[in-house]
Amino acid sequence: MGKVLIVTYYWPPSAGVGVQRWLKLSKYLSENGWDPVIFTPENPDFSVKDKTLEKQISPEIEVIRFPIWEPFQFFHALTGGKNKNSVKQGVVLEKTKQSLFEKASVWIRGNFLLPDPRVFWVKPSIKYLLDIVDKNQIDAVITTGPPHSMHLIGLGLKKTKGLKWLADFRDPWSEWDLLPKLKTTTLAHSIHRKLEQKVLKKADCILTVGPRLAEGFTALGAKKVEVLYNGVDPEDYEGLTVSKPTPTKFIISHIGLMNDTRNPSALWKALRELIEENEVFADNFQLNLAGIVSENILDDFKKDPLLSEKLVYTPYLSHEDVFKEAANSSLLMVILNNTDNARWILPMKMYEYLSVGRPILLLGPEKSDAEGIIESLKAGFSVRFDDKDSLKRAIEITFQDYINGNIERKAHDMAAFDRKSQAKRLAAFLDELVLEK
Repeated sequence: MGKVLIVTYYWPPSAGVGVQRWLKLSKYLSENGWDPVIFTPENPDFSVKDKTLEKQISPEIEVIRFPIWEPFQFFHALTGGKNKNSVKQGVVLEKTKQSLFEKASVWIRGNFLLPDPRVFWVKPSIKYLLDIVDKNQIDAVITTGPPHSMHLIGLGLKKTKGLKWLADFRDPWSEWDLLPKLKTTTLAHSIHRKLEQKVLKKADCILTVGPRLAEGFTALGAKKVEVLYNGVDPEDYEGLTVSKPTPTKFIISHIGLMNDTRNPSALWKALRELIEENEVFADNFQLNLAGIVSENILDDFKKDPLLSEKLVYTPYLSHEDVFKEAANSSLLMVILNNTDNARWILPMKMYEYLSVGRPILLLGPEKSDAEGIIESLKAGFSVRFDDKDSLKRAIEITFQDYINGNIERKAHDMAAFDRKSQAKRLAAFLDELVLEK
């Protein structure tokens, strides 16, 4: 067995999409000749937790937890904890009116905490890991970001130990579309670029989640880039049953983050018109939103009695409940960011939706990676973000299927997005790198 050190900020009990990729891949790596050792913070500062994920950690995996200091802890102490929920999870970025403290927090985050607030963990971690690498006879290291400071740990280990190194990018770095919201100056952005270049040029292989991101990192100078899609673990949805093939209500669901850049105003207009024009639709329709939803979006719903009475909002669902919620829906929404670079985005929820086989309504730009997958699998509809009429038609078609009792679970070919097959592919990357020694 080879040994690979996986450096990740997100690990159970952290919830959300950031933890899923390496929790699942590490689970199946040992079946393919690689023994994973996880390195993660002992006291990370994330607010959303899912205790059910802890039972999915393979008992054979060694998990090393090392203390971290994060600036959020300073801000909480400074304000007596009253700003605890506004300086994390991007919540402050959604506010139309920010306090002076919040404005200062955003500016400091965007210009001093580079590449991100976890940067203070980098040097202590490198120093601590030098002995771990030797004692555990580590053959390779994988770092996953964001937070992209994890890659700086890989960079340090590459320089000091000469380990084979895979840097995994779940999101862009210097091309991240939220950098402008962080008020990042030209100088700060140039620092991002320089750090990113060091990682791209020193890493033996760049892993990323889709073709467009792969093309982007190649254009930025990465010497070797491989696509390893996100996906789902078959054990998460095998045996999932639904009481009836067609749900008892016409439920349109969105599960996950819905921030201001994903606010589908044309969709809300389409739904409002359908409620007003079609009494049968109005009687059967229910809108389910689950997960972190922008306060601005929720405030807009409160001002709209027609839609608000149809809304069922659940602030959080466990990973187990996500599949149940999706399976009992009639139409599942995937909403990409309404930004210029949205063509690369492949949300984790899309793979979860595909696994349960309900129709999908994708809102995003033309010729996106997500559209390619939805169309190749004939899994639903792909509509432009502001095309109200096409959105309305897609909903009407699905609603008619609902009335006719034809919304059944459709089995998709998930081979490319199966965590077991992805782990096998990852092991092949590791084998190739180590054999190059």
